[in-house]
Amino acid sequence: MKSSAGGKLLRAAQFCMAVCALVGLAWAAYKVTHYLRTASRFEVRKLSVSGVKRVQENEILAKARFELGTNAFRVDLDGIRERVEELDWVRYALVQRVLPDQIIIKVVEREPIGLTRIRGEIYQFDMDAKILDPDLTGGPSFPVLDGLRPGDKKGNERKVAAYRHVLEELGDATLSEIHINDPGEVSVVSASDPLLINLGTADFRSRWIKYLQLKPQIQEQYPQAVRVDLRFKNQVIVKMRDDESSERIVWAGKKNTL
Repeated sequence: MKSSAGGKLLRAAQFCMAVCALVGLAWAAYKVTHYLRTASRFEVRKLSVSGVKRVQENEILAKARFELGTNAFRVDLDGIRERVEELDWVRYALVQRVLPDQIIIKVVEREPIGLTRIRGEIYQFDMDAKILDPDLTGGPSFPVLDGLRPGDKKGNERKVAAYRHVLEELGDATLSEIHINDPGEVSVVSASDPLLINLGTADFRSRWIKYLQLKPQIQEQYPQAVRVDLRFKNQVIVKMRDDESSERIVWAGKKNTL
């Protein structure tokens, strides 16, 4: 009986010691946290921005809505990041605290990969199909993509993917316009030729090469042509005017009519 009672006392003592240790740790953690959140040495004295080219630093700072003197451990890093990423030209941002007294905002800007025409106005867009205001600082020229619509994120993403695919396949072609409709059909306009060339939804390079082979004859025999349709296998259709009655099959496989 004495052994059993002694065991109970030992276990009770151990339990009390464990509780005291936990209370001590909790109190120590509270004191450390309190110190970190209130000590003057952790008041932010510098907010710096890096990675900006098109976005103005004051735009970033305005979006951050941050006051110097705020305790570094009380800064809502995710909140600052989300607000900065609301800027059109910011693709994403990284916000870091550098102890004891600095916050750094690192910005990755969007890179335009093309131009688009919307309601007669020219805009830029990036690989995410984000429609951007024109970059007044200048930059490389791109073919104009016709077919993007504000608010149609999924549709725009598909068309931008098709736009990139066309440029990849026709890398040696100098194009002024690329038209992509909702079903995904692609038409292009060369920088040196006003004809609208319908390439369909696939095999862009082979169809473009076919057009280049026939181009001199089309220009000579059909100087009033406005569109060349290469969507159909073994056929090249030329339209003199923008109506169906003017369609002419000018090349049909072995039955070459040119």
